[in-house]
Amino acid sequence: MLELIFALLLGIAFGFLLGLAPGIHPNTTILLLPLFLAIGFSSLPLLIFLASMAITNAISDIIPSILLGAPDNELSVLPGHRMLLLGQGYQAIKLSVIGSIGAIIFVTALMPIIFFGLPNLYAIIKPYIFLLLIFISAFLIYTEKGANKKAVALLCFLLAGIIGLFSQRLPIDNNLVLFPILSGFFGISMLLLQIKSKTEIPEQKEGELYISKKTINRSVIFGSLGGVLSGFLPGVGSSQIAAIATIDKNDRSFLITNAAINAANALMAMLSLYLISKPRSGVAVMIEQAMNIGFNESLIIIAVSLAAAGIAALLTLKSAKIFVKLIRKIDYSKISIAIITLLVFLTFLFTGFYGLLLLATCTALGIFVNLSGIRRGLLMGALIIPTILFYLGV
Repeated sequence: MLELIFALLLGIAFGFLLGLAPGIHPNTTILLLPLFLAIGFSSLPLLIFLASMAITNAISDIIPSILLGAPDNELSVLPGHRMLLLGQGYQAIKLSVIGSIGAIIFVTALMPIIFFGLPNLYAIIKPYIFLLLIFISAFLIYTEKGANKKAVALLCFLLAGIIGLFSQRLPIDNNLVLFPILSGFFGISMLLLQIKSKTEIPEQKEGELYISKKTINRSVIFGSLGGVLSGFLPGVGSSQIAAIATIDKNDRSFLITNAAINAANALMAMLSLYLISKPRSGVAVMIEQAMNIGFNESLIIIAVSLAAAGIAALLTLKSAKIFVKLIRKIDYSKISIAIITLLVFLTFLFTGFYGLLLLATCTALGIFVNLSGIRRGLLMGALIIPTILFYLGV
């Protein structure tokens, strides 16, 4: 029993620290599998460790995503950054934590339906998954404002898809090729722009923001359902689903919905190993390589997720109060440079020169997308287009 508790707490600690590190995508944690196996955990403690790490990471990642990288005077600024620039950074984090906890609880309540209904539903829609992926991608491109942005969005989506297709031909382990792709698209590109931007963060306000229970409930429910969907659809990330699932079109609702999607997706990505026999995240891949997941293991994942979510929420809120007070004193440029150096080193260590070339290419496209003001989620075309072609038998 002590070993299981230790695995839970260690997973929470590890997930929390990884979540605080900006630029490190959760799926890239597969690089750490040899380290996890070297710890010497048996199957059950390792499962608890990985599940608690995944859920905690999904929640603690809220802090850097809101407090770091806020651009200066940019109309396309993300809702969390917008609230930060209004002095409401802590309130934005709290709304996101509400979405995360709400999603884990709501999805757990839906488990009887999920366990008995979704495998059959997946079997029915599997032949048409490529149509769903095309629809979601087309919706995201079409909803960009203005003909020019639509054209740029389509171009970037196709370029990301080409990168995804060519990356499959590089002499890089398939389990590792996502590391330079995701680090370039969503990590280094944002960090470089953050170094360039000298944003002045205002004094952060204390106090609560009013938001109705109806808005909270709607955002949690639609976000959770969106997270369940993205947990089954290959290549689809939270940003694509958030654009569709956000019902109340305001910053507060978006933050709750997006956090609910991330949390529900993190849980469903692991449960998909049992429900449809396919991993849907880097952590799920690690679990698949370490053990077989059956019904009992799925129940353990759910229980661990509930425990980890509660502890992670408290840690995130406590830490956020500290970080919002220090935000004006921290030199984020030095932090960003250190993380970029680490990501480049890890890319070369695990994927060699071809990985560095892929990292540089993805970073360049990531910077272009951010400066163009279109959705970063369109870069997931690197996964979506190869998946569409796979289901088409091309």
